[in-house]
Amino acid sequence: MDGTLYSWIDYIVPAVEAMVDAICVATQFPRIKVVQSLKSVYSKYESNEYPFALQESSIYAEFPDFGSFDKLVIDPARWAFGEARRKYMRPFEHVLPTLKALHERKLPVVALTDAPRNPAEQRVKRMGLDVYLAGLYTLPGFQFPANDQGDKLVAKDILLKEERGEYRAACPVVELPRDAEKPSTKGLLAICEKYGVDPKETVVVGDSLKKDIAMARAVGAIDCWAEYGTYVSQEYRERLDIISAPAITKRHAAAVYEGHTGPAAKATHALSNFGRVLEVIDAAR
Repeated sequence: MDGTLYSWIDYIVPAVEAMVDAICVATQFPRIKVVQSLKSVYSKYESNEYPFALQESSIYAEFPDFGSFDKLVIDPARWAFGEARRKYMRPFEHVLPTLKALHERKLPVVALTDAPRNPAEQRVKRMGLDVYLAGLYTLPGFQFPANDQGDKLVAKDILLKEERGEYRAACPVVELPRDAEKPSTKGLLAICEKYGVDPKETVVVGDSLKKDIAMARAVGAIDCWAEYGTYVSQEYRERLDIISAPAITKRHAAAVYEGHTGPAAKATHALSNFGRVLEVIDAAR
């Protein structure tokens, strides 16, 4: 999904930066202290979208009362992250019309991501992608953090929304084991088995040559390189390095580390936009 249906970098950089700004205002801590505290937790969970990073950070250790910390630090941080996410997280051009066209053709489209379930499910839901997906396959999700007494260190409104199922996507969501991370073919083969299709009759679209395209070619699927999703400004790369550990970037934006040398020799099809996948499908029929 990341770099194929939308730009993960274009939204995660301003969203985390906005959250850091809010925390700095609330705590009066220097920016470097806040960034490094969050980055330590993000590195542990290998995700910049671990939603409970503040509760498990060294920042919380200095304000051990969860009630006041939640209201005075977490709340404004959540709001800042959410506002930036609403502004910058959007599908690439042609994605929604193309997914709608595939849905109308009754061709099942399944998203396979190396992101944990929680943020992946939220992204497809918030962007309205879930209504066109037949399924979403992710890595294992996060659990709610708790103190030594077993009390959940999570705001009550989040717990209530979870109980009511408000975070659930419209499509089925399947958590894969960690060893299914791409370029492993386990996830793709599980999808093919579930929907009863031969891998050779499956079209795989992804922005990473080493992960998505290598996985597709390993099982004989029709591989399409989402070249349009690999272009990231140098400024955003530098800002991402400040807030994101290399392991996280490699999971969500692997193409950043790959370069564009000789793509024609590595991918069967190079797409200038997601809509071009319809041409590939028509040609294969």
